[in-house]
Amino acid sequence: MSQSVPRTRSARGVSRFLTVFVAVVAVVVGTVAPSTVAPASAAVGASTSLSRVAGGVQSGIVKTTLTGFKPGNIISDAVFTNKNAMSEGQIQSFFNSKVSECVIGKDENGKPFVCLKDFRITSVNRSADSYCSGYNGAANESAARIIYKVAQACNINPQVLIVMLQKEQGLVTHVWPSAWRYDSALGQGCPDTAPCDPNFVGFFHQIYGAARQMQIYMEGRWFQWYKAGKTWQIQYHPDRTRCGTSPVYIENKATEALYYYTPYQPNAAAMRAGSGTGDSCSSYGNRNFYNYFTDWFGSTTYRQFSPAGVTVQGTFTPGQVVRVSGSFAPTPTTTLYQWYRNGEVIPGATRSSYSVIVADVGAKIDVIVFARTSGYQEGQQRSPAYTVSPVSVDRVHGSTREETAISVSQTSWPTGTKTVFLATSLEFADALSAAAATGNADAALLLTPADGLPQSVSNELARLKPDKVVLMGGEGVLTPKVVDGVKVAVPGAGITRLSGADRFETSRNIVESSGESKNLLIASGWGFPDALSAASVGSNTGTPVLLVDGTASALDAASVATIRKVGATSVTIVGGTGVVNGRIETSLKSNGIKVNRLAGSDRYLTNAAVNNAYFSNTTPRVLIAAGTDFPDALAGSALAGRWKVPLLLSEQTCLPMPNSDFIRTHVTNSVVLVGGHGVLSEEGMGQLRACG
Repeated sequence: MSQSVPRTRSARGVSRFLTVFVAVVAVVVGTVAPSTVAPASAAVGASTSLSRVAGGVQSGIVKTTLTGFKPGNIISDAVFTNKNAMSEGQIQSFFNSKVSECVIGKDENGKPFVCLKDFRITSVNRSADSYCSGYNGAANESAARIIYKVAQACNINPQVLIVMLQKEQGLVTHVWPSAWRYDSALGQGCPDTAPCDPNFVGFFHQIYGAARQMQIYMEGRWFQWYKAGKTWQIQYHPDRTRCGTSPVYIENKATEALYYYTPYQPNAAAMRAGSGTGDSCSSYGNRNFYNYFTDWFGSTTYRQFSPAGVTVQGTFTPGQVVRVSGSFAPTPTTTLYQWYRNGEVIPGATRSSYSVIVADVGAKIDVIVFARTSGYQEGQQRSPAYTVSPVSVDRVHGSTREETAISVSQTSWPTGTKTVFLATSLEFADALSAAAATGNADAALLLTPADGLPQSVSNELARLKPDKVVLMGGEGVLTPKVVDGVKVAVPGAGITRLSGADRFETSRNIVESSGESKNLLIASGWGFPDALSAASVGSNTGTPVLLVDGTASALDAASVATIRKVGATSVTIVGGTGVVNGRIETSLKSNGIKVNRLAGSDRYLTNAAVNNAYFSNTTPRVLIAAGTDFPDALAGSALAGRWKVPLLLSEQTCLPMPNSDFIRTHVTNSVVLVGGHGVLSEEGMGQLRACG
């Protein structure tokens, strides 16, 4: 045992004189060199070879030098309290590596030998207090599990507990340990001169009791006679008169705790002996602790990182991703991060990047960069705190796609308009060309099912009081029932229809109805993503959008005729060659048309390319709509044209980085979401959370 009596809160009344007296008369196990540990008597099978063991210990200290041992700093506080030094699995693997095979036999009391790697016991509950966070007992727990759980609960390095098990009872490497070794595994509450305190008998009680005791020692409330920061006369041996003392400046709390546990330092003979026996005044407990720890786990003190600076890049506005990097010497093997809002941990924000959200507006954001490398104390650097500038986020939406279009109409045309375009809410093709045409015609865009006009749409038509309603598409997409509904809603309005035999002819007719235009936008009529980007800038700039068969080997004659009819000399293709064939581009050029292409590797990069091409200056306001479906973005395209602002396409729960960057680079401070929470979630897009 390394202490003469159990140390508890009742130690308040223990005088320094009594403690020193007990230390003098008690020769603890820690004062014995490991080579002198005697094996327990045992009944061993005849087939068992004992040639590989010495005193029941398969392997022990191998150190031949004690270079680095400092009696005033045996182990640093950082190492001593590093509860995460080993996982449960690593502890078990370590035990397995120290004993390849346990002796089959029984101890002096007839109990089978069980080596530490195989030892299991039922633990008990321990309540939390100011030293440990408590313990939930369980049946059949391994020694590794108990040590890991206790280390976590009491904030003690599990390696410290492992080393103490070895120096006290040789349990880590013992191949025929008797049961009594587990009962007094760490000597906690087990003086040489009396039986162990019943409260500390048993492996679990020894581990938990010793770990908790170390925290009591380090607290410095009840024990102060080896207090860190002062010089003390430390004995070499219990026989103070014969063996003497020498002054030791105790540098830290962990070393202070070890001296309370084993109140002796090694003398010159013990130091010369390395791991062997010194002289009659030698004590070995703290020397052996150092030997085992450094042999098995490396240095007992961590070297320090030299921090070389921390850099944060990015803009602290919602929707932006800021990134941090920290420089340390040497370069750490592991770098960790934690972001803070107003000094409080942001849960889950543990990456080198952080997506600034609307909830951060007005708050101060900073980050700590942690560096870890074996043999080094954890280094950390904290960035300056950055105040998040505001970006307002509003939402225009309805409970259905038709009602979202109504909400957009009400926002765009609060006092009504002379022209309304009416398109199907179920198909995108006709509505795409219609959305682009709204800007040139000063028209509102409403959506409706094919089989009739919903009452909400009828009410909006009545509110708008248009002189003209244009149905976009044939009777297959907008039936006569829709016409009947329009007549009821606005009896005095003229009703016309723009349609064709297919989506491409309908698009051509819509383009031609818009009048002359030197510029045209071309997009594929087979998919909506790229055409949505085209529609929004078309509405914005009054540029018609012509839908074509992007899979064709050449531009069809009818489309060429439409281009000639409106007088276009320049065409911008929206989308890559995968959606609009490169041979269509060749056809346009062969007809003397100037061709430009705006494209990206996905719909969001294409959207960003289009917006960056048409909005090169500051854009205080932007619209955001879902890029995964067409109805809300179609309605948004009309609003974009009315407000002369960009429409950014987004995912449901986060804003793709290209469009997040667009908000930053265009100094945007107002965002309007087009669509409900089901398509643009509040926790994601409502907070302008950037993807990635």
